[in-house]
Amino acid sequence: MNNIIDFIKKHGNPFETLELDMTADKKEIKSQYKDLARKYHPDKNLNTKERFIKIQKAYEFIVNNFADIHKYVEHQKFRQQEHSKMSNEQKQYAEDLKRREQFAERQKQQEEVVKQMKVNEEMNRLEEQRKFEENEKKQKQEKLIQFELQNQDLYKRLNTIKIKWAKDQLYTSDLINLLFKNYGAIQEIKILDNKRKAMITYHTTEAANNAVIQQNNGFLKVKHFMKEEKRKQVQKQLQTEKERINRNEQDVYQLSTDTLKRISHFYNKDSKIQEGLDDLKREQERLKLINQIYEEELNK
Repeated sequence: MNNIIDFIKKHGNPFETLELDMTADKKEIKSQYKDLARKYHPDKNLNTKERFIKIQKAYEFIVNNFADIHKYVEHQKFRQQEHSKMSNEQKQYAEDLKRREQFAERQKQQEEVVKQMKVNEEMNRLEEQRKFEENEKKQKQEKLIQFELQNQDLYKRLNTIKIKWAKDQLYTSDLINLLFKNYGAIQEIKILDNKRKAMITYHTTEAANNAVIQQNNGFLKVKHFMKEEKRKQVQKQLQTEKERINRNEQDVYQLSTDTLKRISHFYNKDSKIQEGLDDLKREQERLKLINQIYEEELNK
């Protein structure tokens, strides 16, 4: 019977649509349907199209559920008879029960609406989070590209090696390229004026390191363009800056000494925060020192 109740809630009473009593038999139902279908057919009047479709749905539903509808009608009659036998107190109880059922149904519908609203809110939140993460990722990529461009001269120095050969040896650009290309993509080969020295610039620092490690032999002297200590310091500083960009942390250069002192004074009762501020001060001094070292290198 639930399908009958659902249909009535959604489309109205099908018998009322066909202008019939619910006790009508199949013959009456079929005859009435034909009359109404002819009367409201869209070929005669386009304005009756919706009415015609509603009549069709009502007829099809009655035909397909005639037995269940008959049971439903009998059940309704029985309920009416029982209701008429009830005392006023019993009728009041039945009415209260019906109202409670209706209230429970409305409450259930409201809960479904609230649940759907929460689902929509969560979906919107996840979409906003996805957009935020994509934008953050894009910004980090742009910052890394900008960082690479700003430090391309320094990277070029890191990726450059120097080679030297004996007086009785002769190395051309093609021969040097043949010997050193296996360690990585070469950006530039420059033979110095005296013809016994050359500079090889790779696209990556790893390639330059491999070339220095593996190509030192009796015929060639191979070493990095930058001194070892400074090269390590610069590499470490560049790596630290890249990690800071990826973490999206605040640049320690933006914090002045006075600002750090005020923060430290305000949080001096919290030992953990104090330790963090001390670490930040040390990191600030370390980065400034490294920055000074490779600025001196660049100015040479």
